[in-house]
Amino acid sequence: MTTSTFRQVLQANLLAIISVLIAVASLSYNTWRNDVSEQNRNQRAAGFAVLQELAKLQLLVDHLTYDDKRQRGDTIEGWTRIVFIGDLASLTSPEVDAGAKSLRQQWESEVGRLESSEAANAAISRSVESLRLETLRTLSDLR
Repeated sequence: MTTSTFRQVLQANLLAIISVLIAVASLSYNTWRNDVSEQNRNQRAAGFAVLQELAKLQLLVDHLTYDDKRQRGDTIEGWTRIVFIGDLASLTSPEVDAGAKSLRQQWESEVGRLESSEAANAAISRSVESLRLETLRTLSDLR
C-alpha cells in the first residue's frame, strides 16, 4: 500500500476510527467507575454493619457491668460480636480494621473484669467510641 493510498483510506475512515477510540475510552471509564462504585457500596454496607454491631456491643458491655441480674448478656456473646466486628472492619478502610484490632485487644484484656469493674467498662467503651468515630470518618470520605 502506498502512502497516498494509506492517507486516502485513513481520511475515508477517520470518523469510524475516532468513534471506535471514543467507545473504547468510554467503556474503560465506565468499567473503572463501576468498580469504584461497587467498592464504595461494599465499604458503606460494612461500615453501617460495624456501627450497628458496636451499638449492640456497647449495650452488652453496659449490661455486664451495671445489670445485677446479668440476664441480658454474657461474655460469649461479646466475643461473637468482637469477631464479627473484626470481620466487617476488614472490608472497610485500614484505619477501621486497625481500630477493630485495638478493640479486640482491649476486650481480651478487660473482659474478665467487666462484671466487677467500671474501669474495665470505661476502657472498652473508649475503644468502642474510637472505632465508631473512625468508621464514621471512613463513611464520610466515600464518594
